Amino acid sequence: AIPYTLFGINVSVYVGGLSMFISFFTTIICTAPVIGRITPVHRWYLWFVHYPLFRLCEAIDWCTGTNKHGYIMHLTAPKLLGYGYVTPHQMDNMCSLAIVRNPYSRMVSIYGYNRFGKGETFKMFVRRWKKLMTPYLLRGEKEEWYTPCHLLPMFEFTHSNGKQLVQSVVKQEELKFLKTKEGGDKLRQEDSTVTNLPPLVRDALLGMPHTNRRATSKKWFDYYDQETMDLAYQMYHTDFQVFGYDAAIPQRPDLVPPTMDRRNILGATKFHHFSRNSCMGPDNLRISNADLFRSVTKEERCKMILRSSTTALRSSIVTLDKAEILASVAGIRHISILKEDSTEMDASSARENKKDD
Repeated sequence: AIPYTLFGINVSVYVGGLSMFISFFTTIICTAPVIGRITPVHRWYLWFVHYPLFRLCEAIDWCTGTNKHGYIMHLTAPKLLGYGYVTPHQMDNMCSLAIVRNPYSRMVSIYGYNRFGKGETFKMFVRRWKKLMTPYLLRGEKEEWYTPCHLLPMFEFTHSNGKQLVQSVVKQEELKFLKTKEGGDKLRQEDSTVTNLPPLVRDALLGMPHTNRRATSKKWFDYYDQETMDLAYQMYHTDFQVFGYDAAIPQRPDLVPPTMDRRNILGATKFHHFSRNSCMGPDNLRISNADLFRSVTKEERCKMILRSSTTALRSSIVTLDKAEILASVAGIRHISILKEDSTEMDASSARENKKDD
């Protein structure tokens, strides 16, 4: 048989090279530590893979799990509203749920998923993680272009401007009691607030399996020393306040609990304590939060319009803000709203007509 050649090179060589590239790309490049923690690679991935490919899969009628703005399960509640994946009307009539966990425990879990192998110690990782979080800590950047979703505090997914958007918040530490109906009864005896969970949420959590458990050689609290404890608290101090977690680690009495500075204390005062059922009124009837959801949707879209304006682009060019210029070229500043809810549009029109009258 006569071998096929291309430019004088056997085709099998090209096939072998392509196979090696795909293997390297999928096993080395497309991993959480590389894509999530190396900013040039992260943005290259967004530019050449994420945006072009996921825009083709973007859908609302069929939940593909991918979209231009990020994986659906990685978007915060305000972003889901702003981008049109959930309308205010839908949000006001559905049963939404968020599961949170102790921020110290979460930090160890993040380490296990995002570390560069076993050679990277927990202390090294936490120091680098805080540095990677700089755009969020300094400017509140929540877009994937600047801040990968795993960096965000948990309250960013459930709250907006201090108000809870997700109907029910459950602590991961409580799930062990909800494995059986008897366990749920025991939990309600120990913590009466759990009785406020909507029946649909409680029934969904009862008997839910834990299939992604990662085996570790030591407990999460054994990873900490005073420095890593302080750093974790500095990054996620609002989560402690909003979800009622203790700044101390009871299993580690040798560590001194961190305290918030005055600026962070003032910022935390605008947050309401999380609710098991934020849609429950004083008379145990569901109340409407449609106005809240509409205001959040409007606010998110105003931000999108502002950052996608020619004025913003001109300012970025004048100040040589390379990150913003690249974001505009990559198309991240292009406004993409999947669907307007007809109910909301009709209600909006009715309000406008009433004003005119």
